[in-house]
Amino acid sequence: MSPEIVPDKLVSSINYKILAIIIGLVLGFHFLVNNTEESDLLVYMFSMSIPASVAIVGFIVARRYTGTLVYAKAYNMLAIAFLFMLFAEFTYFIYEQWLDLEPYPSIADVFFFMFYPMIVIYLIINVRFFAPKLSKLGVLIIISIPLIATSTYLGLTIEDYGSFDFFYGIIFVAASSATLGLAIHAASIFRGGLVGTAWLVLVLGITINLIGDVWYYYIEVIESYSLGHPVNLCWYAAYLLILYALYKHKTSI
Repeated sequence: MSPEIVPDKLVSSINYKILAIIIGLVLGFHFLVNNTEESDLLVYMFSMSIPASVAIVGFIVARRYTGTLVYAKAYNMLAIAFLFMLFAEFTYFIYEQWLDLEPYPSIADVFFFMFYPMIVIYLIINVRFFAPKLSKLGVLIIISIPLIATSTYLGLTIEDYGSFDFFYGIIFVAASSATLGLAIHAASIFRGGLVGTAWLVLVLGITINLIGDVWYYYIEVIESYSLGHPVNLCWYAAYLLILYALYKHKTSI
């Protein structure tokens, strides 16, 4: 193999056209939702279709790596995580659109929460296989990110200390930020490798998801959330970025 061929094979750059499509899609959908009467059904269909798509692609990628020591297990966990997200969105839909009940809090939140342990398992499987020894920097990243995110949430909502929403939000923000800490650590391990770009996109997606979670639980405390709220843009963009990360991983190896 000639030296000229090796760099081309090792390079896996981000396709900025795809990022632009993701941004245009979520902004366009947000505009549509806020300029369409009776848009609730539209929001739920979109909210369910994205995690369903990620779960399907996740299982497809996992099947491709059947027999491997890490990827099959890892991507099955990621797919299951998004199945929980799909179940959560569907439960919200049933509560609000069919039963005419308030979906928050409800059994749907159990599914929402289970999304995070599955993501954590997915990340741990990758990290333990490729870097079984945790460095001091890794420990710092894994601990500091949840502390920063949770402290930010506390700072925003401290005036409502003692309320149900205040403590409920802490649980979800802490879980969400734990996934980001692990994802950043994993990305640092794979940096410069064939799947380095895929992990960078994944970290971006999880970061935007965390921003959405902190924002959402803050507005739940002040009781101003609606299906047309711009916080939904964070989740839509995050899931589509994770879907793109799956694609990048599949085509990088």
